Amino acid sequence: MHFRSWLMRHRHYNMKKVLAIVIAIILDILTLLIGIPVTIINLFSGNFAGAGIAFLVMIVLLIVFPVIGGIIAKDRPVKINEKNTVYVEGFEENLLSLKEVKRIASKYQYGFYLGKTARAILNQTALVEQKINKAREAVNNRFEANSITWDRYMGVVDAAADTAVGNLDMMARRISVLDEKEYSNLTNPLKQLTKKDSLNSGRLDFYKENKECIERGIHDNEEMFNRLDTLSLELSQSADSNTKTDAVINDIEEITGQVKYYK
Repeated sequence: MHFRSWLMRHRHYNMKKVLAIVIAIILDILTLLIGIPVTIINLFSGNFAGAGIAFLVMIVLLIVFPVIGGIIAKDRPVKINEKNTVYVEGFEENLLSLKEVKRIASKYQYGFYLGKTARAILNQTALVEQKINKAREAVNNRFEANSITWDRYMGVVDAAADTAVGNLDMMARRISVLDEKEYSNLTNPLKQLTKKDSLNSGRLDFYKENKECIERGIHDNEEMFNRLDTLSLELSQSADSNTKTDAVINDIEEITGQVKYYK
């Protein structure tokens, strides 16, 4: 594996994990520096029992320290909060907050296989409020509040907001059940030969299905943002005719109507 690929896959490890690995290595080095001289001294002094005990303690510590470091460094399941773990099988009544979506996606943003997808999710979490607020401001500036026309346009913008945020919720839940290392193994022909083809095929299909759903959500949101930008522009420029804005409204309604959440 090239060093660049290795680095891309492991940059998402936080400082705590890196520190755990570094400390484990340092402790192993110290164990060798102390254990070997103590063992040798006991041997030359004729204390064979002491030498044996020192050697065994050294071996045990050389194994224990990396194991503890590995446990600490191992990725944990993404948590929504202290009680609930993210599941893709079904959606909870309340959507994830944008902050939670960002936290989940940021775990994958430097991955070799999932990084591009995760970065697209992060980009949309940064844009969604901006696009929605801009469209709402344009509607407020163009129409009298609580009028029939205002109700229609603002209702469509609100529906677009719900759809975009719902898509982000779905994408975060989908990506949270994927694992960069397993995806690498499943797409590596040499590693596939060591496992059952049926098992590999089923897992790879699972990854492809979830990734396709996420990419579809990203695409739908991009289309939504483009329509909202167009709506904001048309409302600010067109003072007399509603023909263009009506067309954009119809496009937004069509997008929101087409979006489906897959379980």
